[in-house]
Amino acid sequence: MTFFDPEWLVRIATAMLLLAYFIRDELKLRLMIIAATLVFNLYYWLVPDPPLWESVIGGFLMVAVNLYVLFQVMLDRTTFRMNDQEKRLFAAFETLSPGQFRRILKTAEWRRVGDIANVHEVAESEEHQLTQQDDPCAKLFFIFEGAIRVSKGEYSFRLPHGNFVGEVAFVLDGAATATTIAPEGTHYVEWDADGLRKLGAKHPALGNALNALLTRDLAGKLKDSYRPDDALPI
Repeated sequence: MTFFDPEWLVRIATAMLLLAYFIRDELKLRLMIIAATLVFNLYYWLVPDPPLWESVIGGFLMVAVNLYVLFQVMLDRTTFRMNDQEKRLFAAFETLSPGQFRRILKTAEWRRVGDIANVHEVAESEEHQLTQQDDPCAKLFFIFEGAIRVSKGEYSFRLPHGNFVGEVAFVLDGAATATTIAPEGTHYVEWDADGLRKLGAKHPALGNALNALLTRDLAGKLKDSYRPDDALPI
């Protein structure tokens, strides 16, 4: 007397696949497909005599493909394999998912004014002008450490780290609205504006998330306005 009919393996695997079709979360969907495929493989291997090796091999290939996609999905949702510096930068990109952030990180240039260049950073000497008021702005910047000097008309003030520079020109595809100078020691991140726009056009969700982030950054600056203790003599 047998306690379990092997034919139930097929029924169980089929039920798991049917259940998978109702799952919208891709991570759970892939896990369910992998589990169902393994149950099918268990039947193909144990029940027929000889085992259905072609089906078994095909099943394991399906599992391998789904595991690869599963890994990509997990990368898109987690900060796995980001170093501490990248995680700190990601914390400022609140509207982007880890996967979207990784895409724009690939096009980023890490720079520190006045330091010796290494593999990950490009050095500038003394101070470096980021933007010139009313001139075309081909870059988008993020101040990672330090503070920069900003001149707009007859006003001049300091802008601390944690802010974007060139965001208005990027969103409007226009000229810079202020002159910005990064003094020695400033650590900032730089992107090519056209390249970033093309990336946003290729991945609309990323483009929308980035524009939302830059709009939020600009709104924060307008809210804080210019503080008297940040004023600098012209």
